[in-house]
Amino acid sequence: MILLRASFATVFFLGISSGATAGEMHYLLMFGSQRVPNTPNYTHTWATFVKATWPGDEPCPVNPTLESHTISWLPCNGIVRIRALFPEPGRNFGFEETLNWCVKNEMRISVWGAYRIERELYCRALKQIELLNSGQVRYKAVDSGRSTDRVSNCTHAVSSLTQGNRLRVASPGWGESASYFTLQELKPWICDVGCSHAWVGSALGLDAWPIIYRDYRNPRSNAVIGWLYRALGGESELQATYGPPAR
Repeated sequence: MILLRASFATVFFLGISSGATAGEMHYLLMFGSQRVPNTPNYTHTWATFVKATWPGDEPCPVNPTLESHTISWLPCNGIVRIRALFPEPGRNFGFEETLNWCVKNEMRISVWGAYRIERELYCRALKQIELLNSGQVRYKAVDSGRSTDRVSNCTHAVSSLTQGNRLRVASPGWGESASYFTLQELKPWICDVGCSHAWVGSALGLDAWPIIYRDYRNPRSNAVIGWLYRALGGESELQATYGPPAR
């Protein structure tokens, strides 16, 4: 009888455990901001990683619970100086804090995604944020010749998710183009670059901000060819919208 009761209890608790299985998905929003024309001291690359969870093993519902984490590495004082000789204290800015910083500095904001990503990339982002918040890493806009677990600019703070923290030789430009190239580095963890999930950005409050929603392609807005691209008619239909544009 005792053995029967023990067996029944085991089955009962296993049933509770299996019934409490939670659904989970992960998303990436890649951001880039700059002035036009593109000026290095007024550019930024950052990314937000989102985990959506819901009870049960059904497909993702309309209103899952969201948890978001942002990698937005900037000087503590918020002043980017491309000609700074020495590293300075850095700080990982929050999601809305970064958007406010961009608007205050008269920078246009672009976003790619949200894209659904593999859980591994989300976990790597959490570890990187922990490193940035440890006080071990300092900020330098031009971090060439530095290991990014000690000194990093905004772009390498994100791209280190795939390449690891290592000595840097150069950066992939700045502003929106740098954000796009960083997004390409994260592509192996993106489930489908052709499918963006605008509801994620809306749930995070992006609809209240002037945002340019980008397709998965090079924005061609860098300082080298950006002026020529615009002179030939490029970006003529480009405009920031409140809320994602209709597709």
